[in-house]
Amino acid sequence: MRPEYHVWTKLEVRFRDLDPLGHVNNSVYVSYFEVARVAYMRALAQRIRRDDHPAALNPSVLEFWSLSGAEWVIARAIVDYRSPIYIDDTVHSAARVTAVSRHSFTFGYEVRTGDSFEEGRLAAEGSSVQVFYDPKTKQVRLRPDWFLPAVSMLEGRPENTFDLDSA
Repeated sequence: MRPEYHVWTKLEVRFRDLDPLGHVNNSVYVSYFEVARVAYMRALAQRIRRDDHPAALNPSVLEFWSLSGAEWVIARAIVDYRSPIYIDDTVHSAARVTAVSRHSFTFGYEVRTGDSFEEGRLAAEGSSVQVFYDPKTKQVRLRPDWFLPAVSMLEGRPENTFDLDSA
């Protein structure tokens, strides 16, 4: 059974994305994941803002970087290539949070080609682990209290299905 994605975005293949064989270079897939990750975090910020959540620092900014404690760095990224992408393909990239721990969280990704994400051909899937980070102290930090409930709401899953620390 295919995992459910609530956030995805349509992408355009650029000529500079291609390798000498005419398909998208392997390194570009990670940037396609990044586009989906940013779309996900924006959706998370909009949901929090809509709910008048205490994490919202600046109500006039609907971006994830305006949320208290939302800073993170990527610790790991994995890509599994399934089929090539060419310049004329319509590309869709999706992200979902698959796990959350006290100090990190994991995204799952799919990149598909076709008229829609739902019906598209799988081109790649992967994951990345993000670690909550305090840029002032340059140290790993605990996840903010609001993060897991907000992700749970966006994903439509109970909190205990994400939390690796309670397992």
